[in-house]
Amino acid sequence: MSRTPLFQGGCLLEVAEVARALTFDFWNTLYRMPDGIRQRRARVLGQLLADAGQPRSAEAVEAALEGAWREAWLMQRVHGMDITPRGHVEHIKKSLGVRVDAELDERLYRAYAYELLEVPPPLNHGACEVLETLAGRYVLAVVCNTGASPGVVLRRIMEADGLLAHFRATVFSDEVTWAKPNTRIFRHALGLLGVSEGDAVHVGDDSLTDVIGAKLAGMRAVWLQPEAGWPVPECDWHIRALPELLDIF
Repeated sequence: MSRTPLFQGGCLLEVAEVARALTFDFWNTLYRMPDGIRQRRARVLGQLLADAGQPRSAEAVEAALEGAWREAWLMQRVHGMDITPRGHVEHIKKSLGVRVDAELDERLYRAYAYELLEVPPPLNHGACEVLETLAGRYVLAVVCNTGASPGVVLRRIMEADGLLAHFRATVFSDEVTWAKPNTRIFRHALGLLGVSEGDAVHVGDDSLTDVIGAKLAGMRAVWLQPEAGWPVPECDWHIRALPELLDIF
């Protein structure tokens, strides 16, 4: 693990002395994506369309899902704005050229956006123990680019795993329209916590959305990346596993 020391008035400071809040990314930081979830979504949506008399090939449905995900991914990273899960479904319907009534539209959305409740994502190693410890020392928040699953679903998953109670605020891009690396989503979370940018540290795996986004917002950043041979220069600390946070904080 590499760390960047903090200095104030010529004196080396421990982070615990200068930080009041920690914010956490969700995907690949607290949770890992379940294997095969996109293929599972494609199968369910394909079956719903076939049952409604509008069959499409498995390859076409999978390509539509891939296109929706890529459009949303680029919107977040390039423009710092979110395309909600309903926006994903609109893209999928347009790509497949299907016309649906209100009932089928809602069934498609539920199948797409709520699938994680059927196949919950696994927790990242050490997440429960680390959060339980840090919640006694700092105020915590989640700052998440949601993707296919809305914040209402992700909160239910966190609650089922006993994590939700550790967080004073949970900020999901589909609910606020901004997405990391947009600084507005970070500052919105800090406003909910009642702390300034200089008193907060963000933890995440993505060098652009988590590290550079947080730094542009005036925060410090911990980069969680097990495979990296060296840290990105913008991060303040590089860790390879969540339990290493307890060596810093």
